[in-house]
Amino acid sequence: MAKISKAVLVLLALVLAGCAGQYPPTGGPIDTTPPKITMSSPTPDELNFTSGEIRLKFDKYMVRRTVESAIFFPPYSLDDLKFDWSGKEVSIRVGKPLVKNRTYILTIGARAQDDHGNYLGKAINIVFSTGTEIDTGMISGQIYAPKPEPYTVAAYPVTPEIDTLHPYLTLPRYITQSDDSGRYVLQGLADAKYRLICFDDQMRNFLYAPQIDLYSSAIHDVVVTHTDQKVPGVDFIVAKEDTSHPQLYSASLANNGLVLLKFSEPLDTSYLSPSYFVVRDSATGRTLPVDFAARLESNEYNIVIRTTQPFKPHRKYFITATDSLRDTYNNLMSAGNNMQVFLPDSASAKVDPYYFNFPDSLRGVTAYDTMFCQFVIPSIDRIRTNPTVTLLDSVGETMPGMIERASETVFSVNLRKLKPSEWYTLNLEYKTDSNGTQMDSVVKRSFMTVDSSLVGDLEGDVTPVIPGSRIIVAARNERGKVFYTYADSDGTFKMDGILSGVYNIRAYVQRGSGMTYFNGRSYPYRFAEPFGVYPDDVKIRARWTTEGVIVTLH
Repeated sequence: MAKISKAVLVLLALVLAGCAGQYPPTGGPIDTTPPKITMSSPTPDELNFTSGEIRLKFDKYMVRRTVESAIFFPPYSLDDLKFDWSGKEVSIRVGKPLVKNRTYILTIGARAQDDHGNYLGKAINIVFSTGTEIDTGMISGQIYAPKPEPYTVAAYPVTPEIDTLHPYLTLPRYITQSDDSGRYVLQGLADAKYRLICFDDQMRNFLYAPQIDLYSSAIHDVVVTHTDQKVPGVDFIVAKEDTSHPQLYSASLANNGLVLLKFSEPLDTSYLSPSYFVVRDSATGRTLPVDFAARLESNEYNIVIRTTQPFKPHRKYFITATDSLRDTYNNLMSAGNNMQVFLPDSASAKVDPYYFNFPDSLRGVTAYDTMFCQFVIPSIDRIRTNPTVTLLDSVGETMPGMIERASETVFSVNLRKLKPSEWYTLNLEYKTDSNGTQMDSVVKRSFMTVDSSLVGDLEGDVTPVIPGSRIIVAARNERGKVFYTYADSDGTFKMDGILSGVYNIRAYVQRGSGMTYFNGRSYPYRFAEPFGVYPDDVKIRARWTTEGVIVTLH
């Protein structure tokens, strides 16, 4: 019998170990249940609590750092608390004495985690008092967010200093977290008026972090009284808050004589004017008047401008974007980052004369889509020559009255007047020059409208009617496509020809000219706009009208 070498034995052992690793682990099913608090001292709603030690006992072994970072006990900071663990139990010693005759709330956040990776799932508030009475005010509501996770709701008593409050510097008086479904309950509130905010607390420090956390203000301050202690329906729609001021990053000469300006974020075109740009010759100090300015829809971070006088070679120019400009979140231009040096000796940028916001031969276009082309006027003898933009039907005939001029450079199609299942062509004709000779150019893009057998209608009401306000109704399907319409002055709305599918329906008051919901501002504080969300998903069936969808604004 041949001897087996030591190397073969090692290899065989490795193979067997690998095979053994394919079997499921022993020890029973994996624990997926959330941990629970089985004992607390003080107990919920306990009176006359005077001890300087708070004790909690869990039903599982916990990841201690996750519990400690999830503890919020105003007015004390984490530096005032000392944690002493023994198995599943933790003792929390308060470094400063509790005040007599006061209601306290110990919050254990939803992200406290056991040794198996299970989260607590929802915040637990233990309300107790050092006196004979306990505050019983309560605010509750729903948080609508892009992803299911705990969100923090913070309440600040309204005082004369409330307008100078920085929620990213000042800890709130009351705080709680939602469960994964977005429901929250804020307990133990004294009688007062409260200003509320909601955020997702990525830093886990109970302070709002601008540009990091999702955020929303409440739509109004909330009053808690003895006769009105429970206030439900204080809801939030969270989104990223843009608090940064736009900055001018660069300026360069383009191939067609325009100057290309690159910004840190998109500018609001309703605040775009040639007079908001200043071009100054560094040698003479004279300014060159600007007679044209447009945002490039192909890249909304870019603006092109044109001066009425040519640039001189071997000169340096300063281009300033004034503080009359603002971004789409209404932030004004940064005062310290709004100027760039411009050297016109060589054209280093390329600006295409036209742009279509859809590809050629696109199918399935609905009346709620946006189809447009942009023509950026080139410098041909410095004469503004309007292009010819027309819509052609399937046999090549021009359809009059179908093109709307959205701005000086943007031409959009009125899709609501088009027939279903038809091909159309957006036709752009303009003049360009080739080696100094002007010549005609024609660009076309075709698209096909949606088949009527694939769409249905939606009808409903928004209540209550808010006089003087425009109410947007937004329907989002399971694929993320959103259809928008406006409610009539009596609150009724109708969406004709939207794709069949399952929809989430919400309505809100329009702020400015955009279609996105205004979720408020953190500083200076601004209330969010009133909104409402239909409680159930709505199924739209093809060739069928779904009626009776009533959205209640909060």
